Amino acid sequence: MKIPAKILFAGATILAGFAFLLLVVEARFKLFSHCAVSAIAYDENLGWKLKRARSWNLNSANSEKPNGNVTTNSKGFRDIEHSIAKQPGRKRIMFAGDSYTAGLHYPNEKIFTQRFAQALDQLTALKNRFEIMNVAVPAWATDQEYLYLRDEGMKYRPDYVFLMIAPNDIRESYGKQFFSLGNQRLTENGPPSVPWKTRFYWFLANHSCAFQYWQSKSKSNYGSFADIFQYFPVSFPVGSEISSDKHLFLQDAPSEIKTAKELFKALLLKINRLCKENHCKLLLSIIPTKVEYDGSLKDKRYQPGAIADYVETLASENNMPFLNLVRALDLQEKDPMRIFIANEYHLNDYGHAFVARNLLSFFISNQ
Repeated sequence: MKIPAKILFAGATILAGFAFLLLVVEARFKLFSHCAVSAIAYDENLGWKLKRARSWNLNSANSEKPNGNVTTNSKGFRDIEHSIAKQPGRKRIMFAGDSYTAGLHYPNEKIFTQRFAQALDQLTALKNRFEIMNVAVPAWATDQEYLYLRDEGMKYRPDYVFLMIAPNDIRESYGKQFFSLGNQRLTENGPPSVPWKTRFYWFLANHSCAFQYWQSKSKSNYGSFADIFQYFPVSFPVGSEISSDKHLFLQDAPSEIKTAKELFKALLLKINRLCKENHCKLLLSIIPTKVEYDGSLKDKRYQPGAIADYVETLASENNMPFLNLVRALDLQEKDPMRIFIANEYHLNDYGHAFVARNLLSFFISNQ
């Protein structure tokens, strides 16, 4: 049956009017309210990335978190744009990691990857010889880092891959179950399924100030890690408890933690093999965590530094160069807490400088 033209016109007018109203409402919230859209975007292969091509200003009253600019590139990383082809005469160094390496609390020039790049260029013999790439994403672990390197990262032909390990990589890789390990065999399970409705609301959280205002009133949290971790769990049962970072440092490790460490080992060896196949050198480092120094592990059941020692053993057994930043911190700083933001667990400005300084000397020694 043919629909009369008047009805079609009326319907189109109503839709256009509704769309215009939505644009007016959105403009009102963008212009006259503090708008903070989600910086974490859904990715069908990796779970999430940073929102692409985003720029925002840091305006903090906390002196430990200075004002400045944070930007992401078109691929969803805390970095500038990079072509697939390398510049003639320059080698490429790729940093993979999580929120410690993404460094969203600090302006572009303050994070340790940029400090490392600046320090390299200040050395006459190494000036303009290296291109630095930062492909770190908050809450990524060894599983997502391996998938990114395998499916995308190696297209850039890096000469070096710095894998910046955090102890919680072990817990989070096991919790998300992108991979599982059975009978010494690694199985790729793929990312968990996220319902279309959640993905749609997540999209709105990335783009709409009006939606974010609605979320603040309705107490929903689409686009936040609190919601994301419902679909990508980063913890798992350990006996009658839910795993936390403290469980990783138990001297008498529960069976669940032992299994998680075996999965981490399998993924680490996969990354090492991937680098060898693509003619790049894998360099490992481990980030010190605040829980190892703030008194949380003072009970004799725990062993601070245990994960750094575990990774160091793996690195030694498989001829992977390793920088133990936990040991460096113990040797170089009277007060290890000096490198952390006071009211949370990430690196502060001094911490980023500490990491960059040690990475530089380690890298030079592994040329």
